[in-house]
Amino acid sequence: MNGVLNINKPSGMTSHDVVDRIRRAAKIKQVGHTGTLDPMATGVLPICVGKATKIQQFLIAQDKEYDVEMELGVITDSQDRTGEVIEERPVENMTREQIDRALDQYRGELWQTPPMISAKHHKGKRLYELARQGVEVKRDPCKIYIHKLELQDVRMPFVRFSVSCSKGTYIRTLCHDIGETLGAGAVMSALARVRCGRFHIDNAIPLDELRTPEDVAGRLYDLNQALDSMPSVTVGTEGKTSLFCGRALAGGAITRLNGDFRSGAFVRVTGRDGSLIGVGEALMASDQLDALAGNLRVIKPVKVFHPASS
Repeated sequence: MNGVLNINKPSGMTSHDVVDRIRRAAKIKQVGHTGTLDPMATGVLPICVGKATKIQQFLIAQDKEYDVEMELGVITDSQDRTGEVIEERPVENMTREQIDRALDQYRGELWQTPPMISAKHHKGKRLYELARQGVEVKRDPCKIYIHKLELQDVRMPFVRFSVSCSKGTYIRTLCHDIGETLGAGAVMSALARVRCGRFHIDNAIPLDELRTPEDVAGRLYDLNQALDSMPSVTVGTEGKTSLFCGRALAGGAITRLNGDFRSGAFVRVTGRDGSLIGVGEALMASDQLDALAGNLRVIKPVKVFHPASS
């Protein structure tokens, strides 16, 4: 009972609610989610079961894709439709062209200030806990990346768009910020996650289909499958020995490169038989490996899966 489930989370449940349901179905305590999905949101929520909890951090780090509905003319304390309305503004004369121009400003690398109603920590407390007490604290902006932002439909006051983004992106805050750029204000009124790394909504499992350990066991992706959207390198015996001893991987130990990566990215390390040996952090970009191979250390181990524990 080790692997990852691609769950289609229903609206109205927290990510922790889903984890509890899987624990009861699988009859196993070692279950964890891969990043909070708002209760009002639906869609892809990868759930790690058993030893797959060792790869949670890598699944959390993967890019995500959403279908979003934004309501213009409303501002709430939570930045979505579940919050208390703070202000309402007129939007009658807003055009599709104006909205398109506003979206243009939210592509690429951005700095985003997390909302108060969020799971981020401040001095040992979750921000949403402080918000419930009526306390607002200064939040440092976080760097995010919007890979794709496409306008789908405009039926005032509702706007639908799709977004592909890096980890740590708050879609509620994106809606709020776009609304401020338009001068009308906005809240997130609906959200569906359609992709998280390699997991897609097309093959996500309805939660009600998982009632027994057999139901869960039959729908698990193994650790290597769960991470197969991540670039990888193949190594032989020398590379395996380095990783198992906790040493960084030398360029000369790599026998095959599968996919491009930048410095600082997570990279799978596999054996010649395709087995997952570990995950490391790239110390240089993949296009530098040929010129700088040999004894130079190129991948630092982050998580190693020893044969006895994998």
